[in-house]
Amino acid sequence: MSPSLTYVFCLVRSARRPSVRGVPVVLPGAEGLRALEAGPSTWLIASSVPQSEYSESALASGLQDLDWVGRRAMAHEAVVEQFLSAAALLPMQLFTLFTSDERAVAHVKKDRRKIERILARIERQHEWGLRLTWDEKSARGKVESRRGGKIASGVEYLSRKRELLDVNRVQLTAAKAEAERVYRALSREATDARRRTGLEQAAPGSRLLLDAAFLVPVTRAASFRAALRKQARALGSNGLVVSLTGPWPPYNFI
Repeated sequence: MSPSLTYVFCLVRSARRPSVRGVPVVLPGAEGLRALEAGPSTWLIASSVPQSEYSESALASGLQDLDWVGRRAMAHEAVVEQFLSAAALLPMQLFTLFTSDERAVAHVKKDRRKIERILARIERQHEWGLRLTWDEKSARGKVESRRGGKIASGVEYLSRKRELLDVNRVQLTAAKAEAERVYRALSREATDARRRTGLEQAAPGSRLLLDAAFLVPVTRAASFRAALRKQARALGSNGLVVSLTGPWPPYNFI
């Protein structure tokens, strides 16, 4: 039998041992999903993986292949999400590995105070993601529909081009202001909020105006979504497209 490593998916706060029965584990090579007791009401959800596939050298090679990483990231997330209903869920980073179960548990006990602070902050809370994107094509279409018909002359062509540029500038400015307003309004409905400006500015000319994560108590999820629906009524007129995802484990608040 080849040597194995302990792969840890997440840490769960639960008064009772979490059930792993029926939880699909599609991480390549993983087997024997189990809940390891790591302290009072604290459990590690772990599995065994072959050392030959998850050693430092194997990971260094695999990380060069986006498909290899992507399949394992999806499998990792699939297991973590199975425990979303726990009192608190602390997802581990992809490829959190230990030489044994005992080493994994010892690591948690060593960092007990830090982990307890994190669990206290995220207990009974989920993450929701919000993206607001400006639909430039829609704004352009409104100008075209107002003008209507074919362009009869060069003067009319230049006039339409100027109008399109003006509409783009004015509407984009208004859309950015609206995105800021929505972020502030929803932040008041959440325990915490994080704006991922790096993604918003990742490419020149990006029309992604807001990429944010909100930490929301489970008991306030419905009111948070209702608040977004209320805000969304005015977004369409400004050419903003709304995308809300969740609930998720609180990845951005750990």
